[in-house]
Amino acid sequence: MKQSDYIVDPRVWATRYDEGGFVSYTDFGRNRHGESVPCALAQQSIEQHKLGAAFYAPFDGEKTVTGEWGFAFLNLDGHYSAFDLQLRNAGWIKNKPKNDEEAVATMRNWLFGTFSVPPYNIAPGASGMGSINGHTLFEHYAASWGYDYVGAEIGENIACYQAHMAFTRGAARQYGCKPIMYFSNWNQCTIGTWETQNSWPENGLPTGGHSMSLLKRAYMMSYMGGAVSFTFEAGGRLAFYGTDRLTEDGLLELSPYGQAMQELVAFSKRNSDIGINYTPIGVALDYYHGLALCAVLEEGPGLRHDKAFGYFKNTAGDEMTRDFFKNLYAGAGFFTWEDYFSQAPEQMHQLNTPYGDTHDVITHTASQKVLNSYPVLVLMGDIAFTPEEVGRYEAYVEQGGTLVMNTAYLPYFESFRAEYKGAARQDIPSGEGTVIVYGPDYSVEALDAILKEQIKKHIPFTLSDEVEYLVNVKDGSLILTLINNEGVTKVYNEDPVTDESKAKTLTVTYTGDATIKQVKELYYGEAVNLSGNTVKTTVPAGDYRVFEFVFE
Repeated sequence: MKQSDYIVDPRVWATRYDEGGFVSYTDFGRNRHGESVPCALAQQSIEQHKLGAAFYAPFDGEKTVTGEWGFAFLNLDGHYSAFDLQLRNAGWIKNKPKNDEEAVATMRNWLFGTFSVPPYNIAPGASGMGSINGHTLFEHYAASWGYDYVGAEIGENIACYQAHMAFTRGAARQYGCKPIMYFSNWNQCTIGTWETQNSWPENGLPTGGHSMSLLKRAYMMSYMGGAVSFTFEAGGRLAFYGTDRLTEDGLLELSPYGQAMQELVAFSKRNSDIGINYTPIGVALDYYHGLALCAVLEEGPGLRHDKAFGYFKNTAGDEMTRDFFKNLYAGAGFFTWEDYFSQAPEQMHQLNTPYGDTHDVITHTASQKVLNSYPVLVLMGDIAFTPEEVGRYEAYVEQGGTLVMNTAYLPYFESFRAEYKGAARQDIPSGEGTVIVYGPDYSVEALDAILKEQIKKHIPFTLSDEVEYLVNVKDGSLILTLINNEGVTKVYNEDPVTDESKAKTLTVTYTGDATIKQVKELYYGEAVNLSGNTVKTTVPAGDYRVFEFVFE
């Protein structure tokens, strides 16, 4: 078995690591006045406990990171950033965009204008720029504006990490940048900390923040999903009990958060070669989607989080997009605070789905090379195709791709429209490929069956029950990561509760053509129950297993 059996173009899909490969960053942060908070003992303890590299916000290695700029633009006009930078001229109350194109241009001009000052110093064309978004899915915008590092903040009160990973990975592959993930342990206005000298006396406590189960599952999704780095926000403080609790060799003693960090970093170091994350389905979303996850907190005149860019009335294509992602990540409370806070929040951050992490989100403007790298493309949103873009998608099908197209897009594609006979679904061969046309206009109801059909065709595993899963491909082996996101509940100011009955007992069957030589479990080193092409395993509540299928 070769990597090329699955990866069409590794030049597009391979993660562009910095020198040294994947990095786990331990963030020290800064205080209100901008001074770094680390001390020599903390730095030594991080190094000796092997918790990753130090990150002094907003500087992550050689890059300068503008964090949560989408949320800041939509919500924080007149407020101050964490570095005492007043955010002026943000949002739509002062800026009245006439259309989507003007909205994107306004955000770009605001971003480069606002963060051109120290300590950020960003500018069009500058190197080492990093972008992070959390409550907005604006990853492609930063990538298209020339950012070298593009990613998402997860943790916090942020819904649907899998969506952020799909948008981040897709943006990185489309624009040739590097995907980064950043985990915040804040949760509903509390942060989980075990410090005896509490840095957050009003809202920092061991029962605050997130469960260590969620932290570990988010890390595994990010690492196996192709991120170049994972940052533990405030990890330089959360990892330790404090200066009055030292180990025998004089280091700061690890807290439960620090123990989780140590375990995760050790895994990524032990398994530094995980191949290329395999996502055969590319969702080609309208570039001007303006999607936000509960982004507008204080809704001013005309502002709502369920509108494109928090401003425009949704078109039928916009509603199609929202319906699609709500179905893809069912239960994630994808767009409304009401949904989010009506459930135990951690149940909505990562979730088990029948579709797995099998897709990237790119935009409809992607190059021919990027389009051709995906075995399957699904068109989505309020797309107005140019003739040049139509030509790229027709060429994609001719060279062997499968294009999944709603009937609403047929007017742009004369040759496909001429072949369409009006059926609820019709498969139209063209060249070496196929166009799957489905209706009615802007409805996504038929996509469930189509996606499952394509996943079965392209993913070489079947699972007997629903979990989150990721597939990575190397020459000679496939790595299957199973994440059980059910069974751990963590609500405001309470200890996490684990329901052991939510364990998943799974039968995993390899459906490819290669001959299995052996299967190894990489995280815990457990013995593997292999019979023929089938592995039986139990993934406890809130836990994961990582299997490498090695072939002859």
